[in-house]
Amino acid sequence: MRMRQRSKQEGLKDSAHLTEALQVAWYHCILEMPLKNIAELMGKSPATITRRLDEVRQAGWLRDRPEFNPPAEIWKDLRGKMTCTHVEKVLTDYFGPDMLLRVTVLPSNMRSGVSKEVSSENVERVGLFAAHRICQELSDGEHVVGLNWGWSVRQCIVNLKPARPNSDIWFVPLVGSLSLDENDPHYEEALECSSNRLAQIAAIAFSSPHILRLNTPAYIPRRFHKDEKGLRSIRDFIESDVSYRRIFGMPDKPGLITKMDTLITGLTWLDVQTLPIYRPGLITEADLPNLERAGVVGDLALHLLLENPNLGENGEECPEVSLVRELNDLIIGASPADFIHLAERTRKRENKGLGVIVLAVGPRKARILISAIRLGAVNELITDLETALAIGRYLGIEKEMRLSQ
Repeated sequence: MRMRQRSKQEGLKDSAHLTEALQVAWYHCILEMPLKNIAELMGKSPATITRRLDEVRQAGWLRDRPEFNPPAEIWKDLRGKMTCTHVEKVLTDYFGPDMLLRVTVLPSNMRSGVSKEVSSENVERVGLFAAHRICQELSDGEHVVGLNWGWSVRQCIVNLKPARPNSDIWFVPLVGSLSLDENDPHYEEALECSSNRLAQIAAIAFSSPHILRLNTPAYIPRRFHKDEKGLRSIRDFIESDVSYRRIFGMPDKPGLITKMDTLITGLTWLDVQTLPIYRPGLITEADLPNLERAGVVGDLALHLLLENPNLGENGEECPEVSLVRELNDLIIGASPADFIHLAERTRKRENKGLGVIVLAVGPRKARILISAIRLGAVNELITDLETALAIGRYLGIEKEMRLSQ
């Protein structure tokens, strides 16, 4: 029996279909793609895809849990062919390897035009890949992992399956309650994607005893902004909360955020269907045209990001930019400055973790992704091909990206 398996292993090693077979197994096991979808993605018949998977299984490199475990010497040479490596290189070269340390572009079926709808399958694949990477890299030793809120981050966290427990890992929620009413139709979704819920799920997955909650609101309602004295009192009250101080610290005592070595986040683009819904009492639909005129492209940890701040004729801030600063002043919790600080420490190799990892799917997120990278707030990007090409379109490098397609 062993002789027969060894023979099949050698046969696959020498096969002209080795790369294709490993791609099928990787997509199926790591990204959990159905065989039908793999066939569509690779432009092969379902029968061919099934045959390739069987070849890997017969070689003993795949077990039906499923567990993908090819020989190290083969995987070392071929692992780069599982993702869109040419597109990854073009993006890394454009921003510079010192700015963007790692890019992963997962293959995806291309749709015509720029669809407003984000592919749920692509979001899931990005989350699965990120979960696999987190489990591989953070299974041992002490780590403090910050978690933003959002659907992309949730897809990563719910798929964490570490090979062994790590009682020294901390998962830290960076955004408090979004203050949605329980009768709001989006309440359950916001709860499931909240930083608090995700930190709890992640800690349980790693069997970590450190289950943290941030018991403060994510922002102060806008109606308090012009009441300077009242606003200061509210902020003092929030920042005196024990959970807030444990995470963000006090003037004389640093919080866990100063020890953070990994941060997992998504990004939100400027969208009438998301910004007002998940920020009741802060942003209204009437604000959106003004935010667009100000140059807002989306948000990072609820803080609105400007692509190119529009200034008045005398170099003064226009009213729309002042509105952005007013809204950002009301946010409680992690700020873009915290992301940039961690990203910079990671670039200087002063950090034992993975730095700031951004998970993003959807061509409409291209502008906010470009802005966040240029801001210096990103170390690693995990996305899909459709989104990567949209980034290339904005940067004028899409043609170069498509050379290998």
